[in-house]
Amino acid sequence: MSGVSSLNGFSLPDLIRTKFANHLACLERVEDLHALVLAQERAEGFVEGVEAARALTPATIEALFIAVDASVTERRQALTP
Repeated sequence: MSGVSSLNGFSLPDLIRTKFANHLACLERVEDLHALVLAQERAEGFVEGVEAARALTPATIEALFIAVDASVTERRQALTP
């Protein structure tokens, strides 16, 4: 399942949706485990920034973290021989 498609049930402001979708897309196309760790840190940092700005509800923030984790797990499995 694509991380971007996991956002369909959430009402997000357009800019946050676009930026977050870009982070998930990066996670889905990294070429090695080191790049995956860096992309994960960037995506989680983005979510932490949105959380600090109190731009979304706590439940939505949690859902964004879960989407990042799911994307990382999926990509890690694909990259691990």
